[in-house]
Amino acid sequence: METLDVTLGGRSYPLTLSPEEVETVRAAAQAVEAQIAQLKSQYAITDRIDLMAMAALQIAVQARSASPEPSPSSVPNEGAAPTWPADQVEDLLQRIHAALEG
Repeated sequence: METLDVTLGGRSYPLTLSPEEVETVRAAAQAVEAQIAQLKSQYAITDRIDLMAMAALQIAVQARSASPEPSPSSVPNEGAAPTWPADQVEDLLQRIHAALEG
C-alpha cells in the first residue's frame, strides 16, 4: 500500500492506496482541481464546498454520459475501457470517505 496526499479544493487528504490505484486517483484529483478552477473562472462561486460539489456533479455527469449503463442484452466492446470491479470501487470510496472524515 502507498500513501498519496491528494489536494482538493485547497485541502489535503492522505489516502492509502494500492500501487494500481495511485495513478487513477492522482488523475481524478487533477480532473477535480481543473473543474474547480474552471468553475471559479466562469462563475462567481467562492465557497469551497459549493465549488467541490459542483465539480463533482459535473464530472459525474460527464462520466455517466461517456459510458452509459449497458443493457442486459449488450455484449461488452473489446475496445472499451476496462472497468474496476464493484467491490474495489466500493473499497476505494470507503477509504476516500474515511479520509474526508479524518
